Amino acid sequence: MFLNPMTPTTTTILLYLVALFLTVATLWPLSYFTQTISPKQPDPQIFWLFIVVVIPFVMLIYFGLAILISDTISVGAAWLTADDDELTFSESLVLAVSYVSISGWLWLRWRNPIAPSTKILGPAIIATVIILLVVGVIWGADYDQNIGSALSQILAPQRLYKIF
Repeated sequence: MFLNPMTPTTTTILLYLVALFLTVATLWPLSYFTQTISPKQPDPQIFWLFIVVVIPFVMLIYFGLAILISDTISVGAAWLTADDDELTFSESLVLAVSYVSISGWLWLRWRNPIAPSTKILGPAIIATVIILLVVGVIWGADYDQNIGSALSQILAPQRLYKIF
């Protein structure tokens, strides 16, 4: 008997890691582009444009596709389908941690792109995100199951027994 290493949790983690890699790979050249616009004095308007518009748009594309693929795999459908109308706890946790960490990484690059702290803290932030992403998916999947079973027990009709 062989064990299947590709459980739904493993597949979800791999999809989110690919989405994170593609997001960082897309934002990295864009951050170099903003440095060439005003190399001596960083422009806070460009930074806020990245934080409010560019990062959410890029994450919407890559993480949205990862969530759709993950839902399609879990349902077993032949084409992309959404499992739920809203995000699960693990999906929202992964998106929130990724957004905050990518914003912090870009803030470090915007503040001083050639500082030694940027070269050390940037990869450390990305590594921390990867660890939190894996832990969040595993913990979130267990959390979603526990909440679902607790709600089903609460909403199930209660039977009252008379004890004599």
